[in-house]
Amino acid sequence: MKDISQNILKKIKQQDVHPIPRWKFLLKNYGIWVIFSLVVLLGGLAVSVVIFMLTDRDWTIYRYLNKSFWEYLLISIPYFWFFLISIFLVFAWYDIKKTKTGYRYSFTKIGAISILSSIILGILFFYAGLGVRIDKIFADNLPYYQNIHHYSRPGVWQNPQSGLLVGEVEDIQGDGSFHIRDLENTNWLINCLNCIWSGGLVGEPGMLVRLVGQEMGDHIFQVSEIRPWKSKGDANIRYFLPNMPPPLR
Repeated sequence: MKDISQNILKKIKQQDVHPIPRWKFLLKNYGIWVIFSLVVLLGGLAVSVVIFMLTDRDWTIYRYLNKSFWEYLLISIPYFWFFLISIFLVFAWYDIKKTKTGYRYSFTKIGAISILSSIILGILFFYAGLGVRIDKIFADNLPYYQNIHHYSRPGVWQNPQSGLLVGEVEDIQGDGSFHIRDLENTNWLINCLNCIWSGGLVGEPGMLVRLVGQEMGDHIFQVSEIRPWKSKGDANIRYFLPNMPPPLR
């Protein structure tokens, strides 16, 4: 036994082995928790975009797009963001496993904590308006992002041949008709005989509206229902509609 101890001491001296300072262990442990917090934070930002995309969508227009509800649901799911959230979840699990007590936590427990924390943060970020802003940043800078989420874009309403139109009211006529400029800066005459203004909406110049109806001819649209446009998570819809013409003066 004495010989073994002496051999170990001899090897320590030969290999110049020194104990690792306690502060290094503490720094590593704190660093892991900081990374875990950042991963959960990023997960919260991703959740805020998912909430924005799901709540801002009009779930009643699928029939105008020649889709069933289930088809519209499947093509409307923000797969890109769910994929990112999954990556953040795996990162969080791997990070926690490297802590001193990480072996005590199963993937399910770590996943539940991470998801719950990200959902809470995501709700807060959504109401702070971050969801729509992050979505716009990705739409402006990431190639193919808008193609992936085509049915999440406001431009899905720029579809007059299918009975959908979006634009800014230019004027209101005495007979109830009015003109709008759409996303492509095209002027439309809107016939509004017996149409419904949803939610007690009162038309006025400068208002952004969504129209449900039928294209009648050369830039003439017979509307049956007029809906206000207000993007949840951001009151300034022009921020979210980059093709929208400058406001009326």
